Amino acid sequence: MTIRVSTNSEAGVTFVKVDGWFKAEDVEEFVRLLNQVNGQPALDLSELQSADRSAVEVLRELIASGVSLRRVSPYIELLLKT
Repeated sequence: MTIRVSTNSEAGVTFVKVDGWFKAEDVEEFVRLLNQVNGQPALDLSELQSADRSAVEVLRELIASGVSLRRVSPYIELLLKT
């Protein structure tokens, strides 16, 4: 994986932090890890350096399904909006 995924729970919410360069080859493993989280996760993308088209699509789908975002870098925020 070119990303590092870690989790932290606070007040009943599991924050999933994604660090690094999110590429298509990481999507399947990322989704598998995310599905192991109990309850609705929130994504912390503050340390995400970049994401390719496939990764951005997955992130958009997660947001559309109700996954919330916490701490998103301005660059990743732009990728998600375009």
